[in-house]
Amino acid sequence: MRFATFPGLSLAAPVAIAWAAWIACGVYFLATALFTNRIRVREKAPHRLLDALLLWSGYAFLFIGVSRAGALQATLAHHPWWQYAGAAAAAAGLAFTVWSRFVLGRYWSGVVALKQDHRLVQNGPYRRIRHPLYTGLILAATGTAVAAAQPWTLPGVVLLTLCFLRRARREDALLSQHFGAEFDAYRRQTGQLLPRLG
Repeated sequence: MRFATFPGLSLAAPVAIAWAAWIACGVYFLATALFTNRIRVREKAPHRLLDALLLWSGYAFLFIGVSRAGALQATLAHHPWWQYAGAAAAAAGLAFTVWSRFVLGRYWSGVVALKQDHRLVQNGPYRRIRHPLYTGLILAATGTAVAAAQPWTLPGVVLLTLCFLRRARREDALLSQHFGAEFDAYRRQTGQLLPRLG
């Protein structure tokens, strides 16, 4: 089974599913990026530069691997079930990411920052997880790598995971500094990337 997703480019079905999910997520982020509050406090340039390097290198490795997989697998009539499971995980992770972005609303930023009139969001996926947007993206990257079944994708997953772990720690520190006791109470009730057990 194969999907023709772009003129002249035929992709294997699991890869096409993952591609479609990433494109839909990207369109949503671009469409909503203008509807956010102004940044009031952002971290220093060296942190932002390293974040950008990890982020875009990770995406480059991931999507180069996906492109190679599409070219190599498009002629296959059947794909292992685990590739479809990876595509489903990618779609689920990106749906979770979009939900998290929707709930975060005007407080979202592409860098570690505080927005004007910033409040501590604690509803929706943020009720149990402090950084659900990163959780969704890590799941999506991992699922995409499984769907592609290409070694090129593995460095991408590692780099993206490292980027989001670094960001989560620094965002926790910034929010703790700004919100004080309110954030400390919130942190005790939540997990950073997964729900806190017990």
